[in-house]
Amino acid sequence: MAIWTDRLDKITRKLALQGYRLTKQRAMILEVLLEKETVYLTAEEVYLLTKSKYPLIGIATVYRTLELLSELRILQKIAFIDKSTRFGFRNDESEHLEHHLVCNECGLIEKVKDDWLSELEIDLDRKFGFKVLDYSLDFIGTYAVCSENACKKSGLFVS
Repeated sequence: MAIWTDRLDKITRKLALQGYRLTKQRAMILEVLLEKETVYLTAEEVYLLTKSKYPLIGIATVYRTLELLSELRILQKIAFIDKSTRFGFRNDESEHLEHHLVCNECGLIEKVKDDWLSELEIDLDRKFGFKVLDYSLDFIGTYAVCSENACKKSGLFVS
């Protein structure tokens, strides 16, 4: 719980620096997100989890809060091929968004710690005078084990 308090204090300061307050509703939503910190959730999942604890919360408030926290670089949005969007906390130590492996079969989202684009960022600045502010790289595909399981379920087998 002390870790949550520290995290919430950092978020409160970040909101204040941008002219926002940690309202009661934002605190409720952040509490739910902190409880599920290692998982990326859809806005609907955040809404349902928050509503189960705080019945008066509205879905529009959840959507607005998630968008605001994304704009302020507190949360990161990941879009799936099926157009669904999930939200999770950004890494505080990283200058840029984290990279991910996103499995369309099982829904697993795995963070990639390596910064594969730092050389490209330097090259863009040197060649074009273009200063990169942020970027995100998500690989969307299917893990081998998920492909095998899907084929086994359908009666097809992967060699």
